[in-house]
Amino acid sequence: MRTRKRFLAAFAAAAALALGADGCAKKEVARIEADTTRTPAEWLAFEPVRLLRDVVRIDTSEGKPEEPAARFFQQLFDCEGIPSELVCPAPGRCNLLARLPGRRREGALLLLNHLDVAEADPRYWKEAPPFDGVIKGGYLIGRGTYDMKSIGVAQALALVSLKRLGVVPETDILFLAEADEETGQRWGSGWLLANRPEWFAGVRAVLNEGGTTEMILRQVRFWGIETLQAGFASADLRAATGKPLEDLVGRWKKLSSTPVAPHPHVVLGFDLLANHLVHPLTDPLRHLDRVRRNPAELAALPDRYGAFLEARVFWTPVVPEPPEAKDTRRAFFIVSTPPGVDPGSFLDAILRDASRSGITSAWSYSTGPTTASPYPTPFTDLLRRAIEAHSPGVPFGPVPTFGGYNTSIAFRKRGIPAYGFLPIPMNITDSSRRHREDERVFLRDYLDGVSLYADIVADYAVDPPK
Repeated sequence: MRTRKRFLAAFAAAAALALGADGCAKKEVARIEADTTRTPAEWLAFEPVRLLRDVVRIDTSEGKPEEPAARFFQQLFDCEGIPSELVCPAPGRCNLLARLPGRRREGALLLLNHLDVAEADPRYWKEAPPFDGVIKGGYLIGRGTYDMKSIGVAQALALVSLKRLGVVPETDILFLAEADEETGQRWGSGWLLANRPEWFAGVRAVLNEGGTTEMILRQVRFWGIETLQAGFASADLRAATGKPLEDLVGRWKKLSSTPVAPHPHVVLGFDLLANHLVHPLTDPLRHLDRVRRNPAELAALPDRYGAFLEARVFWTPVVPEPPEAKDTRRAFFIVSTPPGVDPGSFLDAILRDASRSGITSAWSYSTGPTTASPYPTPFTDLLRRAIEAHSPGVPFGPVPTFGGYNTSIAFRKRGIPAYGFLPIPMNITDSSRRHREDERVFLRDYLDGVSLYADIVADYAVDPPK
């Protein structure tokens, strides 16, 4: 009888759990349906959505000035009584510096975002024009909705929230909306660090874009912060016909590079990723020292992982430029190198070879050797605790960035720790649109990200890491 009672009790408990899980699933489905069917007017009742829609409508793509977007944020700060300064190193190429004064300057937190966005050709956008700020199916569609005006708005509102609550931070909280991040980085953070270094006095940490935060079926699977990037170099090559470019690509399909020992942050990050990747990658990502000594295994590793062990090169197809041209061809290449290895040496070698073949370079860029920000630190522990409060049990750790670059590099080179963090999780489909057509952000995830960012900044303001 006692055994039967125990069985019935266990069955009842399991049934209750099943019913509870089913009820939670139904609530989640209802929430998703409500988000996808909510009208634009209903979404625009939320201040963060209004602000994002309005700033996305300001075209700051290549060749357009950032000044109107900088003044957009400046007006927001002016209304809240937060002092700011517009700094324009070139006509229209403007940075906005804002500061919420604390009880002291030393130990300040800098919130960094960029105002410019990737180029957007309206001819290839199918869901909505890139600068109309259309809301449809729970998404805000437009260039910069994710990269990175959404994060800029989240940062601005984190300052505004503190000001509205009357909080005087223990240390200054700074906001920098920079120019020219996507195309050359001449007039943004690099220029300011060289010409206005006093503005960054006392900064202990920089919070920028970067990192990897992904979700599957509306559930975040891990939170990855960026503590380092692979070295990055790239060039835009032009030729009168396709053959010289195709021959160049053939000669430079692989780079001659000695494999290096993996950086400790790479080991940590790849171990985190291994828990979420398909079987063929799980074992090699957990045994990087073995892989770097085995040419066959190393060659089989995709570039996004292999570039942290040896130099890799990626080529775009050779295409007409412009698309209707009959006598001009174009190709891009990207060199990625492990931290500490200079991608510029490979860039220079390819450009010399290209020049001998009559190929010209419209532009080229190299980050130089990259370095890492410290990890773990009291600041990264603060991030981890805030994220844990929003996503209990979800793994957190450093995930290195490959195949791109941002201005965290400029701060790390000057000894100022910079961390890449994306508070707005994305599924893989949406993430792939960031520099492509029909870029979009799911507004529920965006609002959750704004809330998470506000909590992080509030925690820093009240109890900055010692």
